Amino acid sequence: MLTLLLWALFLLPSAQAAFVRRWDCNPSITAPTESISFQHQSLTGSLVKPEHDGPTLLLKLTGNYEAECNSLNGSLAQLVVNASVLGGPVGFQGESSGRCGEDPYWERFSMSNQGQIQGHLMGSLHNYAIYETSYYLNHSYALHTLDTTIHLWLDGQKITCVTAHITPYIGPVTSILLKALPFLIMVLFGIATGPLRLFHTNGRSMFRYELADPSRDPAQSHVQGLGDCLQFLQFIFLTSCLTLSYPGFFRAIVGELAWSSLIFRNWPVTHGFAYPGVQDGFYATNSTWGLEEMTQVLGGTTISDIWVNAIVNLLLVIVGIVALVQVPFGFQWASRIFRKRQAIELSDLQEESLTQCQRTGWSILRAVLDHFLFPLVTFSTSQLLLTSWYPAYRTFFAVLVVGLLAMSLGFTVRYLIKTNRQWAFSQGSLFPKHYSGTWVSCVLYGIPIVRGIAIGALQRSGLAQVVVLIICETLNLVCLLWNCQDFLAWRPACFSFGRLASLVMSCAFLPQSEAPQRNQGILAYSILFLYATMMFFGFLVPCIISIALFILRKAGLVHSHRGPLVQPREAPIYGIGQLSQRSTRKTSFTELPELRPVGVYRPSMVSWRP
Repeated sequence: MLTLLLWALFLLPSAQAAFVRRWDCNPSITAPTESISFQHQSLTGSLVKPEHDGPTLLLKLTGNYEAECNSLNGSLAQLVVNASVLGGPVGFQGESSGRCGEDPYWERFSMSNQGQIQGHLMGSLHNYAIYETSYYLNHSYALHTLDTTIHLWLDGQKITCVTAHITPYIGPVTSILLKALPFLIMVLFGIATGPLRLFHTNGRSMFRYELADPSRDPAQSHVQGLGDCLQFLQFIFLTSCLTLSYPGFFRAIVGELAWSSLIFRNWPVTHGFAYPGVQDGFYATNSTWGLEEMTQVLGGTTISDIWVNAIVNLLLVIVGIVALVQVPFGFQWASRIFRKRQAIELSDLQEESLTQCQRTGWSILRAVLDHFLFPLVTFSTSQLLLTSWYPAYRTFFAVLVVGLLAMSLGFTVRYLIKTNRQWAFSQGSLFPKHYSGTWVSCVLYGIPIVRGIAIGALQRSGLAQVVVLIICETLNLVCLLWNCQDFLAWRPACFSFGRLASLVMSCAFLPQSEAPQRNQGILAYSILFLYATMMFFGFLVPCIISIALFILRKAGLVHSHRGPLVQPREAPIYGIGQLSQRSTRKTSFTELPELRPVGVYRPSMVSWRP
């Protein structure tokens, strides 16, 4: 609510230009003279791109003198602008102009208080001054942030100094690419670790119908890699919502991954309000918390509506999962009945229907408790920041959602451990596949909840957020190395180390660090490069190799008995508590497709999730 009032205050006098957030210059670097007192009131600007010339940055600074503007020759004051990117110059300044005028704020206030303090207001009405200038850029500087310093000089004296960080719009083409490329990598990786794996596995064992098929377990996902890549994208997006002084281009680039966390700009709930986002050629932001600034960069709605939007979008995802699982099953049985033109055994239909219902339920649990647990907890706990502005029942529902998610996750993990089905629910993941009876085997399941609480509930302190996230990532890395004897941990350990490195580098954006803007910009680009490298070598390269090997095997050009697409087919060993898991379907061998006598394949265990 406070942010809405601030936006209304700042946007009223600058309807023709975008609001630019400003800070006072560091007094140790440059100190204005005290002989003339000038209080800056607002800074607005616009970035225009003429057809035949380079981009031009137009700036407008307004403020009040202690004395009357005309008596001080305030109209003769000049703005001097210095803009740089990573410490290097980006252009040159054009002409500067100034004029004395009547303060629009005083005019509005005096009209609403006629007959009371009119005489007092007229004494300060003409202290107002307006200064405008232009700055010609060498090029558009998309994917950069202009570190701008503005000095106001009058009669050879520096009377004020402000700094601003202006981030030009990255452009529609770049925006689409930043959304589409990660999504494409995620889908391809899901295909490479799911359908292609199962399709390549079929026929590898001569006795595959006598042995249990792990893919028939309803708890198993056929697109394990899709969730792994999605969670990494969520980590990139949500850690950029920390309350840190990131350069503007960092959130502008990472904000394109908002779809991974169930955020689609300002849809479907807005309550009639949305931040301007990109205005007059650059991002207009004015926020206190990191999550709030991210919503402003996206041009979305308020933090309170983000939580509602995430819940609604999750429900839509659940509806899509139900349709994706049940509709093909219905078409399959309909085509089977139409093709055979004879009655189908009711027991087969009942068993298949029960299996599909179980698969749907497990898919929904996986989507809620695995794929989207991190953003759900983050947006739910962020509502604790708004307790003084919204009814108590809203905070109660947010806490209730987090409690239900934690309880559901605990019961699900306990059931999986009790039935020894971790290999099905988290196949190929970083979680241990064998329960050792210690807390180490279960602690990894709760890390997304702690991360979400740190980012959502601790928005008031960026330092606390970073400390908790570093502790979580360190614990994650220790657990991976502790269980390295159970599964190959080098790949998830590399991802965990990369995430830890990005969090350590993010410490430079804490207010306590006082790092120069140039160093912060270099570190921000380094973090983005680290994320891109992890996406390329961790997801895209293995995906391309797997798909290429699959095509070459099908073409008969490669005969390899070792590869990441095939999982071992071993006969299950049922205990007294797992006898109910055996298949009781009565199937004739004459109904099965022709078997190919291929040798039994026993690959090494591969961990897919980072």
